[in-house]
Amino acid sequence: MRLLNGKQGLRRSQFAKELKGADLEKVLIIPIDASKVVQKAMILNYFGDVVQTPFAFMVNQTGMKSLIQKVEEAKQVCQAERIFVGIEATGHYYEDIVRILTTEGFSVHIINPASTHEERKQHLTYTKTDDIDLYLIAEALVGNKATNAKISDGKYRQLQNLTRARRSEINKRSRIKTEIRTHHDHIWREYQGYSVLENGKIKTTKIFSDFWGKSSLYILTHYPHASQILELGEMGLKRISKEHNLKIRNTSIKKLLFAANESVSKPVEDLSSELFLLKQKLKDYEWHSQNIQTYEKEIERILVNTNGLLLLTVPGVGLVTAAEIYCEMGDLTHYTSANQLIKKAGTNPVIKQSGKGEGYHGRISKQGNANLRRAVYSAGKSLSVHNEALKPFYTRLKEKGKKSGSIYIAMGNKFLKIAFAMLKNQKPFEWNNSTFNYKQELFKKLSLPIAA
Repeated sequence: MRLLNGKQGLRRSQFAKELKGADLEKVLIIPIDASKVVQKAMILNYFGDVVQTPFAFMVNQTGMKSLIQKVEEAKQVCQAERIFVGIEATGHYYEDIVRILTTEGFSVHIINPASTHEERKQHLTYTKTDDIDLYLIAEALVGNKATNAKISDGKYRQLQNLTRARRSEINKRSRIKTEIRTHHDHIWREYQGYSVLENGKIKTTKIFSDFWGKSSLYILTHYPHASQILELGEMGLKRISKEHNLKIRNTSIKKLLFAANESVSKPVEDLSSELFLLKQKLKDYEWHSQNIQTYEKEIERILVNTNGLLLLTVPGVGLVTAAEIYCEMGDLTHYTSANQLIKKAGTNPVIKQSGKGEGYHGRISKQGNANLRRAVYSAGKSLSVHNEALKPFYTRLKEKGKKSGSIYIAMGNKFLKIAFAMLKNQKPFEWNNSTFNYKQELFKKLSLPIAA
């Protein structure tokens, strides 16, 4: 019977494969706790006995030579035949260590911080010190809770850098959006939506369906106060709409004037600081929006030259989501099952069991790649709305009473399986529907020309 199957993930079968047939008395475990300046390591045998007490080293030529020398000395003393290095994925500080040790021929395995956190809880060790962390890293490694040491390179690495940078810009812009709404609340609160009493019930009406659309942003920038709208009047609003191609509907103009008439805002001359801050934040918003567009163009430029282009043939999967999924999945050469990718994402449900019962699936493990996990969730959410081919799967989950978040994760996991098959077999998305054309689906998502 196979002890470690595909559902347990590549990380477990890979470690078991390397350990298979080894004399455990001659196995060394090297846990490393990486940080920005000083790294710590220790050397243990497989059974947890200390061979070399914790020591510090630097990530430079001298420091890495010192680390390797200590490992070689321990190898000679213990007559070790196998050496496994476990290192926690802390920020990006671990990457150079992994690269150097892998080049030197060591078997390096990356530990997700969530795994060491779980080890800490299991051991009821709530104190966080470097030495304790080293023991926990070793425990996680021996407990088969590590990934292999393959760090993304080439196009995968480039897309990772760009998609993660774009995500950072999105987050910054989101914070600015909140600040813009807050500042404008002090200037003219009714602009974001006003309430009226109809048949004894309060009804809230939005002036613009998209607060961040072209028309709304133009008004926010040039006429942010109710008095300025009243000064323009209906004819003035129609004039600027035509001059600047804002396409403001008559219904929106009426709503604007109604909200301006009903406004209880302070006089414009008493709001100089609020108006200044709003103006600055709108500039920041525009700057970040342009940055995001620039990132997306560069992401597309790289993606069109990879097999990740196949993912764009899936209805409901946009350019950025496809790029995120593709680069965070990485090279699929060593994967034999899509379940390994689900494990890598940490979107696999954890089985909770007590006593002799079969147990049940609880929340997802979250012990994987957080960026891939976020992309899986985003893909699942989009597919739930925009992919008719997968709608039956969504409907079944909905009828079972599953919550939206759980459905999005399940849809995202299903997409990982589809993406795995498409990339492995080099085939576009297949859907038995006469109206579906994968080339049309692909081209409508691209701005750059590619060969048909």
